[in-house]
Amino acid sequence: MDKIKQIEADIKSLKIQGATNVALAVIDGLKEVMKTAIYPADYHEFLFTALQKLAQARPTEPLAVNALKFIFQAKQTDPTKYAEMAEKFKEILKSAKETMGQIGSQLIADGGIYLTHCHSSTVTNMFMEAYLQGKKFSVYATETRPLYQGRITARELIGAGLTDVTMIIDDAAASILLTKPVSAVFIGADLLSSSGFVNKVGSLGITFAANSKNIPVYVLSILLKYDHRPFKETIIERREGVEIWENAPKGLKFHTPAFDFIPYFEQVRVINEMGILKGPEIMSQVLKKYPFIIS
Repeated sequence: MDKIKQIEADIKSLKIQGATNVALAVIDGLKEVMKTAIYPADYHEFLFTALQKLAQARPTEPLAVNALKFIFQAKQTDPTKYAEMAEKFKEILKSAKETMGQIGSQLIADGGIYLTHCHSSTVTNMFMEAYLQGKKFSVYATETRPLYQGRITARELIGAGLTDVTMIIDDAAASILLTKPVSAVFIGADLLSSSGFVNKVGSLGITFAANSKNIPVYVLSILLKYDHRPFKETIIERREGVEIWENAPKGLKFHTPAFDFIPYFEQVRVINEMGILKGPEIMSQVLKKYPFIIS
């Protein structure tokens, strides 16, 4: 179980970051438990309990919790069947990402100017897909302080061959949206709810500015990130102040939410494995495709 504790520590410390990577780490945890475990009579409950803490390590990322719901939605007669379900879940993730990339890339136009915030592998894959289609476009990418996940986005896009990528500090995003002819904003999501979505802090201001200028905001997210519980501000993760200022003056207070909750403004659309949806349509589509989530 030491390996499980290490995975949990890596998730909490952001060594493993991103909703998809966290979910995949939980699946890796299942493999570790199955390699070392001596199963009791109720191995269903044993395996589920062993992984539950991992899945809940970051409460704003329900994809990992829903991964467990998928894998353990029915009791199996053989423990290895859970590993098979885990592989099916990974295939669902892969297929959804490809579908979202294809849908999103159709929204990219030659000469378009786009803005993205933080790092979403689904968003970067979408931009890469559009580039491979021969489209020429510009991307503004935020640094995403204090841990600079935006640099991952910029590095991936430049590495894929895109030639017009501009990095901006987070504070410049609103002014870019208000003063430049931005075609659309593309961002990811860590959590979808019936009333809004959660993404990296800074996303609320970006979405608000885009909405005020009638600029479309496309959220790329698999519906398996849906959390059916009413959203509560208390689940927003707070990070350590040292991430902002390592040698801060003694007694200085920090307000350090890692995420924003963004209502489904008029200009927001969610690109997912079912197509492009408005916020109020999300719950019905989740119920249709993944009924096990509501449990």
